[in-house]
This record gives sequence, C-alpha cells and structure tokens, in this order.
Amino acid sequence: MTKPVELHPRSTLQVLERTLAILALFTRERHEWTTTEASRESGLPIPTVHRIMATLSQHGFLIRDPVTKRFRLGWAAVDLGERARAAVDLRRLAMPALARLASATGETALLSTVNDRRDCAVCLERVESSMALRLSIEPGREVPLHAGASQKVILAFLPSDEQDAVLGRPLEKVCRATITDPEFLREHLEGIRDRGWAISFEENNLGVWGVALPILDPRGQSVASIGLAGPTARFHRHELATSVRELRLAALEVSSALRPAWTPAARPAAAEGGFE
Repeated sequence: MTKPVELHPRSTLQVLERTLAILALFTRERHEWTTTEASRESGLPIPTVHRIMATLSQHGFLIRDPVTKRFRLGWAAVDLGERARAAVDLRRLAMPALARLASATGETALLSTVNDRRDCAVCLERVESSMALRLSIEPGREVPLHAGASQKVILAFLPSDEQDAVLGRPLEKVCRATITDPEFLREHLEGIRDRGWAISFEENNLGVWGVALPILDPRGQSVASIGLAGPTARFHRHELATSVRELRLAALEVSSALRPAWTPAARPAAAEGGFE
C-alpha cells in the first residue's frame, strides 16, 4: 500500500501562500484571468498556477469559461464572502434584538455561532438579565455543539455531513444532563428541527436552563442561534410559550437585518415551528 506523501510544514505554507496570491488577483477592477496572465502577474511558474487554478476550480472557488478559457471567482468564493460579511455584521446587527429580548423576558439573551473548527458554538454577544441572580457568560466562551439549547439548535440545522461528523466523535459529558448517546441525540435533533427551537436543563451548567432558536441562511442552514438562559429556580413551564414567542420575534429581526449580507434575491428564513 502506497503511503500518502507528507508535505513539510514549510512546503505546505508555501502552497497556501501561492494559492492566496492567486485568489488575491481577482478584484473588482479585474475579475477574469487566464493562466498565463496570472503567472505573469504573480511571478509564479505557469505549471504551478495551472495546478492551483485547477484545484480551486475543483472546489468551486474558481470557474473557467469554456469559450474564453478565462477564470473567474466561483460560487464557493461568493458563499465564503457572504458568510464572512454576515459574521462581521451579525454581532452589531443583533444587539438591539438581544437588548429587547433581555428586557422583555428578564433573562440573559445570548447570540452564538459555530466556531471555525465546526465542533463548538462560541458566544458572540450577550445582554445579561437585570435580576440579582442571573447567568453570566463571557463572549468568546466555547461549548460543544451537543450540550445546551443554543448549541443544539445550531447543530440541528447544520448540513447532515457536519451533523454526522459531530455525532461520530465521542460526546463529552459537560454537565449532569448532557446528551452523550449519539442515536438519542440524533432523534433529539429531529425533534428540534420539527418544532424549530431547542430547550435544555443543566446540560452545560448546573442549575441553568436555556431555550434557543436558529438564525438561518437562505438555504435553511444555521449561521447562529439566539437564546435565553437563566437559573432553573426561576423557570416556569407556563412562561415557556412567551419565551419562544419573544425569541421568534428576535430571530426574525436579526434575519431581516442580515438580509443585505446575503444574495439580494434570497430571503433568509427564520424558524417557524410551533410551540408544544
């Protein structure tokens, strides 16, 4: 059996730098290049540029016109740019909704998104409860995607291959009620998708409950979650419907604010599952 070729870290870095140099050529002023033109502009050999452009094309970051043979940015690059712009805007655009949510419910309002490794949710922003007894979460805190309402609702609306990757790894028992059985978690996620929101009790903190809804992109996939969290001593079942309703209004507000960050013709979705 042939062993895979292992690249030296320096060689890997060089390939990455050259790839980024090629991508940087595509600007608003000049959005199409031939292999020869890109080689001349970047100072890289034509065979090297050809290999890089071919690989970028295979992954959708470049498209080659079959007639002119010129390359331009592909949909993968467009999608990456939209996600980056949405991530930059998300925190700022969500703050008014978070403030109103915390005021309306009296609990801590949270905005979370998936991290770069796609294995945890990271708290982007929070507006704390005005109550003396309250949950305090610092922005930047990471929690595994299977533990807690804000995390599970992101996981439930991720593409199936990303869900499978999370469920295929050992599920850490973060707290007393963390779900660690992958098959039970898979069924649990289906229930979240059906109703459009997630709830948790002591899944990542003792004495803490949470409820959350997803912020969905035009494809119906989660880019973030907006949630409420507070001490279990202050949880009342009859108030859950009100919390879900307030969360739905906040999610719609954030999705509407993010709309310009997505394709103009696309309408971002917000979870519409009913309260049970």
